[in-house]
Amino acid sequence: MKGDAKSFLDFLESSEKFNIPVYQRNYDWKEANCLQLFQDIVDLHRSGRKNHFIGSVVTRQESLSSKVLHIIDGQQRVTTISLLLAALYNAAKDGFLKYESEGLLGRIYNRDLRDEYSKNERKVKLKPIKNDMNAFDNIIISSPDNYIYESNVTTNYTLFYEWIKQQPDLTLDDYYNAIEKLYIIDIRLDESDDPQLIFESLNSTGLDLQESDKIRNFLLMSLPQEAQDRCYNEYWNKIEIYTDYLPTMFVRDYLTIKLKKIGKIENLHRDFKQYFKTLEISREDILKDMLKFARLYEMVNKQKFDSQKVNRKVKQLCTIGISVAMPFFLSFVNYAQESGMSENDVYEVFDIVENYWARRIICNLPTNALNKVFCTLHSDIIKLQTKSNGLFGQQGARYAEVLKYILLRKQGGSQFPTDAMVKEGLCTRQIYHIPTEYRYFLFERLENGINLDGIVDVVGSMKNGVLTIEHIMPQSLSLEWMQALGPEAERIHQQYLHTFANLTLSACNINYGNHPFLEKLNGYEAKGGVKVNGLNESPLRLNAFVKTCTRWTETELIERQARIIKEFFVIWPAITTSFAPIEFSDNVSLDDDDITLTGRSITAFIYSGKKFKVSKWKDMLIQVCKLISENRHAAMVQLCKKDNYVHDHEKPACTKFAENCYVWSDNSTATKIYILKFLFEKMDIPYSDLVFELTPLADK
Repeated sequence: MKGDAKSFLDFLESSEKFNIPVYQRNYDWKEANCLQLFQDIVDLHRSGRKNHFIGSVVTRQESLSSKVLHIIDGQQRVTTISLLLAALYNAAKDGFLKYESEGLLGRIYNRDLRDEYSKNERKVKLKPIKNDMNAFDNIIISSPDNYIYESNVTTNYTLFYEWIKQQPDLTLDDYYNAIEKLYIIDIRLDESDDPQLIFESLNSTGLDLQESDKIRNFLLMSLPQEAQDRCYNEYWNKIEIYTDYLPTMFVRDYLTIKLKKIGKIENLHRDFKQYFKTLEISREDILKDMLKFARLYEMVNKQKFDSQKVNRKVKQLCTIGISVAMPFFLSFVNYAQESGMSENDVYEVFDIVENYWARRIICNLPTNALNKVFCTLHSDIIKLQTKSNGLFGQQGARYAEVLKYILLRKQGGSQFPTDAMVKEGLCTRQIYHIPTEYRYFLFERLENGINLDGIVDVVGSMKNGVLTIEHIMPQSLSLEWMQALGPEAERIHQQYLHTFANLTLSACNINYGNHPFLEKLNGYEAKGGVKVNGLNESPLRLNAFVKTCTRWTETELIERQARIIKEFFVIWPAITTSFAPIEFSDNVSLDDDDITLTGRSITAFIYSGKKFKVSKWKDMLIQVCKLISENRHAAMVQLCKKDNYVHDHEKPACTKFAENCYVWSDNSTATKIYILKFLFEKMDIPYSDLVFELTPLADK
């Protein structure tokens, strides 16, 4: 590897072609980045400074005999300055920019933007990737009628063109002389250099790479050029298409499926590399597997199942926002396809998940608990299904039955809400405390119910403002409303105002205000003689009971509340299952919110991938403390000095686990779990590094 400081224009003229490899990201400089570059160039001219350093460009020669340089790092800057040169050339050619040197136009066109002596049919010097190349070529060799305006390449070119027109005091020569003062470090890699390691170590002055960009580079960069192009076109480009060119979240879900734990976005590249090192497969093999799951990702996100019934169900779930459940959905759909699961069975699984989710929304249970539930839900189902194989016939228990069994066992923040919890939630839940997407989902489902025909697009109508939420009893009580509600008016108003009992959907919400109930029901004449339709004319099922009423008091509110509760349980009934595993022995992570210990004993624990057999929770606590201390003794000693759960001296009910280190060990199992979480947090150890192997207590 060697690097030299040189002007950017000398760099451009140092090779016949500059190729941006397929593993690089699309051109994505924003207006602010382009404006900064343009202002720097104008300032260079006005200030008279000799040079301006813009970073490094790393290239690698295609072969010893080739005149093509592959840009390993710096493609964003190279592309942007080339666009500026194109804008300068075209602005001068179009008569918007004066120039003094007659030969300057030809130099820019034939030496900086093109290589007029190239033997290739395509003489344009820079070769961006994918559609970027077509957009770039049209700017250089075609007319504005043929520009690809959907491309960011064309967008930024147009910005430069307009900014040049707004600087009438500058000439083409002024701009070009300023660009000559732009300096880079031209780094040329040798054949022995590893471009991937060099790329990762560079601190580029351009835009930060997305984690998926780094992963793409990791997978493609070390491949020979021909393999790069093939793997990019056959796999990565399709992955980007299936994920709407936003593959980072998909890769996170993919890794979650494979590792059975949720990583941080900022560590995605690191985690992916570590995962790949554990595999004995090629880069092409993992790209092939990722492509399979990317197809499933699109199938779920865009409802591309063969069954319209399943598509409708998944669309309902997508209204909520399914990113938290995507690892489960991808794993399940993959399993359903490979096992030949029927349409009805697939539908039932999605329906159970919707039931679980809808009940949790009404009961205001925390959404963050769902991350951990959906992370391992599929693998938990398969594990129990495998154990029960043969108990319910040759093929074992149905997937949906095991799913119900697992969800019904959840406790704490992950629990499946009971009917009693749901009833209370429907009576008290303040709708405006529910996220917008959840409101869309609930109103759509309550309106359309379980009907598969005649579906009203409630979500679309609410999003575009055609339908809005109407308070039947208004938010501000008039004297007439106070009299209608009676002596308990204030209490009734406070209790029911924002609950489902008092809310409906209407296209006339802005007009109803605090009009009396009968006017809201039958309509009225507004100012200027405009007729406002009443709820009586609404075709929505949500208004069916309201249309039978002649007043709106607590009696009607209670009745409507009961009807909504009944409708809710028709849509999302309580689930039951006859499934019971032959035995229940499973692994539970310290990271789980709902560790169920009642009636279960510990048989082993796994710490940092190593398994240790134990029969008592106390022994487990002491051994884990020892293991932590072996690797982080100094930090553990310092923590013990603070005398909180662990101590640096003997104390009653404590056990020594290292020199000057004692842990409070004579306490309940729940307290031991709490102490472990305390230690892991203080030592900055992920909870997921500790897993308990549990089994049922023997019958007495």
